[in-house]
Amino acid sequence: MDAIPIIGDAGLLRQVFTNLVGNAVKYSPQRTDIRVAARIEGEALVVDIKDSGVGIPADEQPLMFGRFFRASTSTGIPGTGIGLNFSRHIVELHGGTITLDSRPGEGTTFTVRLPVG
Repeated sequence: MDAIPIIGDAGLLRQVFTNLVGNAVKYSPQRTDIRVAARIEGEALVVDIKDSGVGIPADEQPLMFGRFFRASTSTGIPGTGIGLNFSRHIVELHGGTITLDSRPGEGTTFTVRLPVG
């Protein structure tokens, strides 16, 4: 894939992807794959971060980007519950969106969409 121009703060965007990949590693059993894929859809760069970890119950998914919220499946795993809230805020400041798709016991995919140009 050729370089894709994104207008934004490199440090803040790095923090978003560091957080998402770090979460994928933290909430996945050892030796499972973490997949990061990027593509262009229209005028957006779309990045998927997929793990095969503990997953998030459906009723908790709408709460995941709330400040200090942690899924019930995160019990015993260290964290503050601020990372996803901070990541969503950064992505939205850049004119983008962040969503998730998850199934308990199967894993989670976070999708970040950022405008190109």
